[in-house]
Amino acid sequence: MPDAVPLKTFSRKDVQARTASAPLTSTANRVEDNSTIVVPLPSPEEYVRKIETLWREAQKRFVAIGKYLLLARERHRGEFEKTILPRLSFKRAVAHQLMSVAEALKEQRFREEELPRSYSAAYHLTLIPEDRLSLARERLLVRPEASRSEIKSFLDEIRAESGTASNRRLVLLRRRVSLVKKIAKLTRELSTIQAELGETGPTLINGEVDEDT
Repeated sequence: MPDAVPLKTFSRKDVQARTASAPLTSTANRVEDNSTIVVPLPSPEEYVRKIETLWREAQKRFVAIGKYLLLARERHRGEFEKTILPRLSFKRAVAHQLMSVAEALKEQRFREEELPRSYSAAYHLTLIPEDRLSLARERLLVRPEASRSEIKSFLDEIRAESGTASNRRLVLLRRRVSLVKKIAKLTRELSTIQAELGETGPTLINGEVDEDT
């Protein structure tokens, strides 16, 4: 029977030396790589759970990107538009939408957990005027499942209402100008007639006839 090979032991100093000389590997990279591996799952429920988890992670990522963009703009104002944005892999319009979402969170207009999971839907949510946010909440538009199309429909609705009110105001203002001009013209004509007749007669004051003059 061969002699047993004695186990080699390492001192704490040996372990530290080996650790220091070993190549560094990123556990974050390993986790990220594993998250992109697609494998069969045992049940429909598992697929739903996995997809929902990835979708929530995607939302967190676009929120974090928006916050980093805001921070970069604050810290590097002179370089942000010329140096930072052109080097990103997405368009400036997308960057500004992500920053709008991050700004809305910073201003506490919304909570992160109630944002739509699509960055485009979240951006359209930030376009809702402050005085219509309570109505948007009543319509259940401030929730993770809200879609861009339903938020956009709400925006179109309130814009149409605002446009109708603005048009009505414009019509009334123009009508008032027209009436004031007519009153001024009639007042001048009345003054001319009174002067020619040598009479004081009724005088038009603020659009009404004063019988006491």
